[in-house]
Amino acid sequence: MNGFYGSAFGNILGTLYFLLFQCVGVLYIKRIFPEKGLLFHLLTGSVSGSVLLQWIPALFAFFFGFSMTAHIMALLFVVICLVLLYVFCHPAAAVSSTAPTKDYRQLLRRNYAFLLLAGGTFVLFCILLSTHTILPKDDGLHVGQCTYGDLQMHLGIITSIANQQTFPPYYSISPWDKLCYPFLCDSISSSIYLFGASLRYAYMLPMYFAFFQVITGFYAIADVLFHDRAKSLAAWVLFFYNGGLGFVYFIDWSREGGYKFSDIFTGYYTTPTNLVDRNIRWVNIIADMLLPQRATLFGYAILFCAIWLLLRTIRNGEKECFLPAGILAGTLPMIHTHSFVAILILSACWMLLCLYRSVPHNTSPVEHPGAVLLGCFVTCMILLEILNESSAAVAPVLLFRFGILVAASLVLYGLSLLYRCFSGKSTNNDTLQKFLTTWGVFFGVLLLLALPQLLEWTFGQTTQSGFLLGHFNWGNQGDTYLWFYLKNWGAILLLFVPAMIHCKKEDFDVMSGAFLLWFVVEIISFTPNTYDNNKLLYITYIFVCCLSADYGIDFLRSLKKASSRYLCMIGMVFLCTFSAVLTLCREVISDYTAYSSAQVEAAAFVEQNTSPTSRFLTNNRHVNEIAALAGRNVLNGAGTFLAMHGLYHTEYHEDFRTIYETPAVSADLIRTYDIDYIEVSSWERASYAVDENYFRSAWPCIFDNGEIQIYQINP
Repeated sequence: MNGFYGSAFGNILGTLYFLLFQCVGVLYIKRIFPEKGLLFHLLTGSVSGSVLLQWIPALFAFFFGFSMTAHIMALLFVVICLVLLYVFCHPAAAVSSTAPTKDYRQLLRRNYAFLLLAGGTFVLFCILLSTHTILPKDDGLHVGQCTYGDLQMHLGIITSIANQQTFPPYYSISPWDKLCYPFLCDSISSSIYLFGASLRYAYMLPMYFAFFQVITGFYAIADVLFHDRAKSLAAWVLFFYNGGLGFVYFIDWSREGGYKFSDIFTGYYTTPTNLVDRNIRWVNIIADMLLPQRATLFGYAILFCAIWLLLRTIRNGEKECFLPAGILAGTLPMIHTHSFVAILILSACWMLLCLYRSVPHNTSPVEHPGAVLLGCFVTCMILLEILNESSAAVAPVLLFRFGILVAASLVLYGLSLLYRCFSGKSTNNDTLQKFLTTWGVFFGVLLLLALPQLLEWTFGQTTQSGFLLGHFNWGNQGDTYLWFYLKNWGAILLLFVPAMIHCKKEDFDVMSGAFLLWFVVEIISFTPNTYDNNKLLYITYIFVCCLSADYGIDFLRSLKKASSRYLCMIGMVFLCTFSAVLTLCREVISDYTAYSSAQVEAAAFVEQNTSPTSRFLTNNRHVNEIAALAGRNVLNGAGTFLAMHGLYHTEYHEDFRTIYETPAVSADLIRTYDIDYIEVSSWERASYAVDENYFRSAWPCIFDNGEIQIYQINP
């Protein structure tokens, strides 16, 4: 390794290692499913390649640490498995005789509009990722608005895993706590960084692939639902350029004035999709989810592919897709836990409906089941809102128990359906066999892969304070329930409401899973940071966009005059995407210094001259160069990160203050915390009254660039 600057040769080695796993993933899928089309091979194969790189080195790291040895053995393992697969696995289905070149041409010809729009969006993402990821400039390393926060935590996880090579890893910003955050979204970059790539390059490379997997995965979901390119493309635009009516707040409606249009491009988080003062919280998914939040990006890449595979089984009867869907879903807990929760709820509901339709019922079908579902959901939410605002507000614990009661009721109902199926009361005698070879395979594989992760990491973290709490309408700060969604989701609701009322039976089945997820999200907060519930709500929004696009395109096609069609289309596109466009434009020009030149110089020195497992005391800033760039342990980690993980140890703060302000009487504290180095910079001077005279007289200053001094405590 060459430090966080890396080398050209290291970038090449890291790229080759990453691409080898991508190629292996595609070859696996192509061999196992030779009869599938090109899109299936490329999308599922690419996602599988990323999953292999996240999981196989990690498995070997349990025995060899996160070392070069573990990575070489991981590569040999996947290659040997590939060779064995081609030698011993002979699929019954014959490989399509269609020439690969013809397959590519057909794919390009059929989806040229999507490829143009997705290509443009991908270029935009690449530009944003480049300018927002520790971009070197004369005064230090720069980031953008949306990466000023979360990026620093992810950099710290990447560098600490690669430098310290301890596995399972611990928090570098809280070294006494096991890292239970889903760190595999970062370890994929740690693997590239380990081969000598620069930190910036290692961070960005897998994100390019993950973003393309996400945007392609969504289009594939819409395509399997409608088999209509116009509807799929419309749904895609509604999802990735999501934005409500927030732009209205930047129009001066009064003499007193409020926000000005220019504030969008000059303020810090004063955008039409993220304006907390006006209760605008439905952030644009590209700008505020996929770009800054790596766990969400890599989780959605796998989740979207798994949903697509499940929908192929439900809609097209492709039962062989249950196995890969279960494998992908089972790998999710330590890549993105929210995505795992989402696929668990969706698939459970869809399985329940499949069971329901496999047994006879005496009741007559409802004429508009979508209208009933929508009406029941809205009525339930309004009743909860009324109760929550009354003097006898619903206690959080009761909300949580209510959610558990609903889940338990559905489980019991599912068991009763299973009993009816397996007792011979269903219309088909082979129901048991069909269930075991379809949904049984999916959930069996999912649980086999997921349970060890949940037991080792997830369950331990969720016992911390702030996890899994009842919290109705968590995102709303003062508006009525319906008005909150109207101004946050905007004009898409004008399409979604009639679309639900008139939805077909197969669409109702899919939307039932989306509504169940929505219901759970509305009453339960899954982390101390309630904002993270958006990560689940976006999964419901996938199907909201798809159903709305279905209805919207049908409505446009029903208009006889071309001028009317174009006017309606332009109006809806403007209302649904204008806020998102403004937000993305703001991100393009945003620029902030995250690490000064002095901080970069100090981090380079630390990485070259200290042990990877040494402990540093700094103040609790989140832009901590020692943790993020050098990958070393810092004792006073940022509360902005740790509190969201339920790990902020406030009882240590006074001890750290004592060490900085009265070091002469802090020998016992220094031994207790096993401090190796103490940093003093403008950050520490602003937080504490540092006794620098004692520091200079008691300990050797091993680094001093005028702005930052590092003192060695334990030679």
